Formats: sequence, structure tokens, C-alpha cells
Amino acid sequence: MNRPLVVALLAALASSSAVAAEYLEMVESPVFEAPGAASEIVKRAQLCASRILRNDEVRIADSAAGGGFIPIPGAGKTGGVTGGNVLVSVDPEQGIMVANSRIDYRAMLTARNARSTLTLLAKDGRFKIQHTNIETLQKSTGYVENDGYTRQGKWKGAGWEKAQDALQSVSVRLAECIKQPAAGSDW
Repeated sequence: MNRPLVVALLAALASSSAVAAEYLEMVESPVFEAPGAASEIVKRAQLCASRILRNDEVRIADSAAGGGFIPIPGAGKTGGVTGGNVLVSVDPEQGIMVANSRIDYRAMLTARNARSTLTLLAKDGRFKIQHTNIETLQKSTGYVENDGYTRQGKWKGAGWEKAQDALQSVSVRLAECIKQPAAGSDW
């Protein structure tokens, strides 16, 4: 075999295997200012998370018959991906709150849902929010079998920007609530 051709083939294989798939691993908010010590911020965050964050069941569907692409009337499945508790762990003294979060959004004309582990990190007078363990699903996949949540890829056409925007919107709503000082009860 021609030596330059072999070298070119080996170089092509090496470069294609070196290109790893990239995934949306973390979405981090800017640092927000808020009144109070870290423990006070975490206590407000706990209440705000209970009001704002969701971890409800997400309904999914497809019309695949055995995973095939040929439509069969009445075939397919519908079901749900179960939810659970919102709050996972709260440690006011360490300035940390961990919660589960899900949010609906649209990307490329399809209804989708993103779920993440939301971590609030607080210090005196400020805090930030991180989303990790990010997975998304398409609520209805048509003739393709719907397998539920998968990691969110960051390649062209994957819609990762919309998932990132949806997670940032959760962070902003939560932050706006946390920044408000504790309300008195004058009702």
C-alpha cells in the first residue's frame, strides 16, 4: 500500500477519534448580591426553592412500534418519568443548598424538559447558583422510541443553547426571590 496514503488514513482516524463529544456539563449564574449572612441566604433559598423549583413527573410519548419507523395505528407508548423531592440537602452553616430542578422549554419546534441538580453556594452578602447533572428529553418523539432523559450534547442542532437558557431562567427566578429580604407578617 502507498505509504503517504497509509499515513493520511492514520492521521484521519486519529483526528476523528480525538474529537470527543462535548456535553452541557454545568450552567453557572453570575454572583448575586443579597442581604444577610450565608446561613440567612440559604434559609431564604430553601423557602424560595420550595416555591419556585419543580421536580414533577414529565409525560413522554412516541408512536414507535417496537422501535421501528413504520407507523402502526395505536402502537407506541405514553408514560411518565417520575419526579421526586425538590430539596436534597440544606446546610445553612456551610452556605450550601442542593435541590432537584426540572423546567419545560421549546427547542426546534419541539416540547422539551431539562432536569438538573441545582446547587446554591452562599457567602455573606452574596451567592451563586450552579446546575450540574444536566439531562434533557423530548416530550414526544414521533415514530422514534422515546427513551427519556439523556445528556445534553453541545453540537450543532442539539438545541443546547435553549436548554442552557431555560436553566439560567430558573437561576434568575430563584435569585430574584432570594434577594428579597424576609417579609414581615402584617396581614
